[in-house]
Amino acid sequence: MTKDTLEDWIQTIEEEVMFVNVKQYSHNIISVALRAIAEDYGIAAANKVIEDLDLERLGWWEKEKI
Repeated sequence: MTKDTLEDWIQTIEEEVMFVNVKQYSHNIISVALRAIAEDYGIAAANKVIEDLDLERLGWWEKEKI
């Protein structure tokens, strides 16, 4: 399934968060989603998702704006 919108990517992340350190690939799925958000919508959007979903507690951090 192709993810086209920011909301789709965020939903994917929300669905995977509970499985980090439980299911083998959840961490990778979230990383891919964040990378896609940064590429399609900008680093600021990816940083906002990290902040809004409190992903820092799971090991992700905000990237510096270039």
